[in-house]
Amino acid sequence: MTSSTTSPAGQQDPVAASVAVYSDHADAYAAVHAPKMADRVERFAGSLPAPSLILDAGCGPGRDLARFREYGHVARGVDLNPVFVAMAGAHAPTSQCDLREVGSRFPAGTFDGIWSAASLVHLATDDVVDVLRQFAALLRPGGRLYVALKATGKTGWLDEPDGRRWYTVWDPDEFAATVAGAGFTVDGVDRGPYVEVWASRTG
Repeated sequence: MTSSTTSPAGQQDPVAASVAVYSDHADAYAAVHAPKMADRVERFAGSLPAPSLILDAGCGPGRDLARFREYGHVARGVDLNPVFVAMAGAHAPTSQCDLREVGSRFPAGTFDGIWSAASLVHLATDDVVDVLRQFAALLRPGGRLYVALKATGKTGWLDEPDGRRWYTVWDPDEFAATVAGAGFTVDGVDRGPYVEVWASRTG
């Protein structure tokens, strides 16, 4: 099941509320997640000739920015959380940005690759669709995309040990079709707690 396309009535923006929670435990979050995703980063980095310009869209504290640079790429980061932006800036140029507006931050066709690792999980369905279209516009023809979203549980607010956040849960097949519809050729889909889509910009 995908989410409702609207935020719960009477609630503040679920994205802003969810992202703000990370500030209170930013160092602990960085430490817990530091070892994760290394194999995916290696796979994505290897799919692009070095040096390529990669946007880490929702970069968090900058773990993968550092990794992409180690593989010889040029990395840029954006994130909505100001504490994460400050942390990520130690690894690569990073700016504060709501991903729902990312297409207005860079000229069309700027990037060779866009990496979006669980950074759209707090967005409603319609917003995800729109952001994927913005990603397509920001990529050069043939540019690569990695995007992972939550595929287990229920859409809605989730109380976690470090705070309360809104998550949108996607059906893997529906999400892959959504990526394709946004202007991409889907190169691969990995299924698990998160659906991971590997794609290339069409055209």
